[in-house]
Amino acid sequence: MPRRRKLVNDTWWAEVETVNHYALFMGYLSMAVNGMGFLVLTWTTVVLLGGFVSDLHNKDFWCLTFITLVQTAGIFDVFLTEKLNYIGYSFLGFASVGYSAQRDKSKCLGALSMVHVVLLGILLCPLVVVYNCGLFISAGISVWRLIQHDYHADGVRNLKQALDVLYYLALLQSTIFCYKCINGFAKGFIVNSVAQSGNFDEQSRAGISEYLLEMMAGCQKDRMYTRGRNLITYAVDLMGSKSPDDYMSGLRILDTCAVQMGSSHESGKGYLQWNTLKKHLIMSVSSPNILPKLLQTLGRISIYDRETRGHAARVVASIAHDIHLEEFPGGIRYISSLIDTFEKYHVLQPYEANWLYEKYCESYEEEREQIFREERHGKKLKVHAAQEDSNADLLKDYADLVAQGFLILQKLATNHDNCKVMLGTPCLLPKIIAPVTADLLHPLRGDKNVHINHDAWYRILEGSLRVIVQLTAATGETGSTLRRKISSRKDAIITLDRILECGQCNENLKKKAIWILTHLHEDASWTPEPKSREKLIKNLVEIMAGGDKHEDATRVIAANALLDLSSRTKADATIIMKANDNVVDSLKTMLLEKRKYQSITAEILEYICIHYTDDDEILKKLKEAMADAVPKLFEEILCWATRKTHTRVQVGQLLPAETHRGIHVGQVSSLEEIHRGTEAKQTSLTIPENDIENQPGYSQGNGQSINSSSSQDKMNKHAVVRKLSLCVTVCDTFFGACQFDAITKGDGSFSFPMKLKLIVKKCTHPRPDCLRILKPTCKMIIWMMKHRNYGDQELKTLKDALCSASEVMFLLDSSMVFDIRNDYATTTKPFRSLDSLLNEAHVLIMNQLLSLDSAPDRV
Repeated sequence: MPRRRKLVNDTWWAEVETVNHYALFMGYLSMAVNGMGFLVLTWTTVVLLGGFVSDLHNKDFWCLTFITLVQTAGIFDVFLTEKLNYIGYSFLGFASVGYSAQRDKSKCLGALSMVHVVLLGILLCPLVVVYNCGLFISAGISVWRLIQHDYHADGVRNLKQALDVLYYLALLQSTIFCYKCINGFAKGFIVNSVAQSGNFDEQSRAGISEYLLEMMAGCQKDRMYTRGRNLITYAVDLMGSKSPDDYMSGLRILDTCAVQMGSSHESGKGYLQWNTLKKHLIMSVSSPNILPKLLQTLGRISIYDRETRGHAARVVASIAHDIHLEEFPGGIRYISSLIDTFEKYHVLQPYEANWLYEKYCESYEEEREQIFREERHGKKLKVHAAQEDSNADLLKDYADLVAQGFLILQKLATNHDNCKVMLGTPCLLPKIIAPVTADLLHPLRGDKNVHINHDAWYRILEGSLRVIVQLTAATGETGSTLRRKISSRKDAIITLDRILECGQCNENLKKKAIWILTHLHEDASWTPEPKSREKLIKNLVEIMAGGDKHEDATRVIAANALLDLSSRTKADATIIMKANDNVVDSLKTMLLEKRKYQSITAEILEYICIHYTDDDEILKKLKEAMADAVPKLFEEILCWATRKTHTRVQVGQLLPAETHRGIHVGQVSSLEEIHRGTEAKQTSLTIPENDIENQPGYSQGNGQSINSSSSQDKMNKHAVVRKLSLCVTVCDTFFGACQFDAITKGDGSFSFPMKLKLIVKKCTHPRPDCLRILKPTCKMIIWMMKHRNYGDQELKTLKDALCSASEVMFLLDSSMVFDIRNDYATTTKPFRSLDSLLNEAHVLIMNQLLSLDSAPDRV
């Protein structure tokens, strides 16, 4: 029978692999002990005591009686450790009675004390020994009787055999029970193994031990008890309990899982499954009270301590993406209490504040202020039951709690409805922006900015920026209101600009500052000062074209921000071009030599070519750069188009006669050898690093060609789209018939139409990436047909390729109208379907073919 599919595959989780299997093994041992006990009890009562009671001698009679009492006591039905757990408490109860009698001189209690002594010596102590060590005594009795073997059964039929069977059964039962007790000592090793594999702390080990005991007790009654059980389900069940101790134990286990998921540097698949199961159990209908209880634990006033509050904050942060604040009125108030001052955090424990509030009610604020004043003067607080931790440890815990608060708010802000609730919460937005407006990393000292490298404050500032990033990305009227409120804080804008200009600020801060400023400047409801926008664009240009001063991720974000700004107006494109004297050269270098930035740089240059129309030296320099770059880009696209073809085409037919970017035509015999990275017969093949990066079939490690993965091929196709689109825009904007030959290099045997045909055939597959490549290819064909006449054979071949593409892409092309990110979303590039482009190209080709057929030399 096929196994039922589960939400997560927990087969290889440490607790399932060890604890559950160990509990199941111990359960089967208990079943064996139970079964043997049933046989022993049946044998003694029915066979021996029932059939041979008058023939038994005193030794065997009392041995059978003791063994029977041991079995009926049910000692084999519970684990030995569970019986011994509370024996000490019973003796403490007896001692308390004696102590009370000693303090109270009444005769009644004195007599009761004497009765307890008699019962303890005569009845209770022997009963405890029998109850806990009965099976071991049974084993000793069985061994004694089997060795002595003086049954005195002469003349009594089958009595000797019946006694042998009994003693062997009792001995076998005791042996299995001893084996189970020996295996019971492995519990500590198993708990340590699970704790080490999950990096659980000492306090969480207690929860694992309790989980193991529960599994063992459950497997005694039901062998299927372990199915679907793991630490996550156990912890969530504990949190649903009415016991606050169970709730704290389950919360501690879930917190450890959340910490491990956040700190994992590996793929983290197991931790993600932990989180998936945890989210499902906490958010499910079957446990409706767990999430409200979690949110209440975050409050500054609650029945739990600071440590439990920190556990709850990390657990809520791990599931915050799925929380809808509208379903939990007041939840945002508990969450916002995490972002508070250290003064409010360290003076009172949450349960102390809760007691203070319940006691004084309306005068709570006055009483709390009085406690603050007493704390400042070093007076001892009456509500403190234990000595407080050191201020250094408390400050670290406080910073962690604030960071978790910002993380929760960041994840909540990914939901538009949550943003609306956060906007309507009084004083929440100013608290979120406060670390930025205060500029914790750039305090002024003597009119100089001093950079503070403090980990705790850096985490808090980064958390604040993360939340602001999500808030500025909100949509609708809520998003506009949030951006308007944020942009109105001039000190926050100054801090963001200062982060971009600071050479010591972390790259993560720069990336978030770029995102926030870009979204604020894109909002139509905010009209920033021209100098502010110009300053931002120049900073972005400096980061993008600044070489190795910044990380690649930061440069990519800056480039995307420039793209968003350059696609709007002519003024923004002008600021980019005049940011410094090397902008054009830097963009050209990034376009041709830096693979990571090719796509985004091509898109930026495309919009600049559209918007920048000033007739000056900068435009002239841009035209020269594009005239040099476009042929190289097109040859790279052609190399990509022919990489997986099986037709052997001579390199001289595809590349210019001169050396093209380090590939010597005389050294290579075919494109197939280029793509395999093999050596030619005459000399070795040399390819610059930038070309290798642009060809995903090559490995930088050894120069050998490899099969590109689907993700890598998809990334290349995106770059092809951007390069082709740039080539079309440059040709339409800057080039005419006089520059046509320079752009479309090639000989008669492999002309420009044949190159475009290769691209069309490469992308004749019903996939969105192929569709995006075909559109600029068709535009290039249209531009080509307007500037040159070609032979009928190559035009017919190109026409057939276009017809095949039209048939394959029709349905896919029609579906792209639902993509709101299409070209029609921008005013500069109205949306055109592939079918209309193919029809226009087809008409131009047919007109030229008709003109060729009607030419005089054809008659």
